[in-house]
Amino acid sequence: MINPQYMSGTGNNFLVSEYQNTKTDIEIISIVSDALFDIDGVIFVEKIDSLTVKMHYYNNDGSTAELCVNGIRCVAKFALDNSIVDSNEITVVAPIGNIKTKVKENIVSLEVSIPTYEENTLLIDGLECIKSNIGNPHLLVEVENVDKFDLEEFVQKVYDTNSFENGVNVEIFNTFDKKIINARVYERGVGETDACGSGAICMFYYLYNTNQANNNSLIFYPGGELEMSIDKEIVTLSGEVTYL
Repeated sequence: MINPQYMSGTGNNFLVSEYQNTKTDIEIISIVSDALFDIDGVIFVEKIDSLTVKMHYYNNDGSTAELCVNGIRCVAKFALDNSIVDSNEITVVAPIGNIKTKVKENIVSLEVSIPTYEENTLLIDGLECIKSNIGNPHLLVEVENVDKFDLEEFVQKVYDTNSFENGVNVEIFNTFDKKIINARVYERGVGETDACGSGAICMFYYLYNTNQANNNSLIFYPGGELEMSIDKEIVTLSGEVTYL
């Protein structure tokens, strides 16, 4: 690996390196097993031009994902700090398209289009489950107590419905005063993680669009907080990116 660095995007930990070539799932699993920290994924950064990089992302089980928002934020900071790009406004090429990012010291923001939502919902254990997609699939579930909820057991019940052929990320949440959203997440190919940027976007816009959350809300995950806002049909997510 070229210039490998351990990074955290609001609690999502990654091993980030400059791109050499495509890796197999076995190679990724080997990298993960040798890592100095528990990591959610491995990311390779490929230079396209002085303002643009491409993200090659792998979950810690070797699988790929259509989108990893907190991974994209780490890519932007890695590219700037290692002089791969010449500007703090960086375009990151991801499987779902080009993502605009901006780096201000340890705070990295990005802009994405609003997610989509399915009209039909799932009912599991009496809880309404909202299906959403932002390039990768999410299931949003409001619960009474986020901290005490048995997320792993619930996820198994979700998968037992056989409703998601390629898996799904499951977010549980509750809200306070339309400004604060508490959340936890179980990510496919990884397990429970300390945060999920794409899930945050899906939760925020759903709650905003149903008048349950204000613009400029905060989402609190075990790994930290993310600032959320919307202008027209563009959602902006902002949060801290650090080195481990």
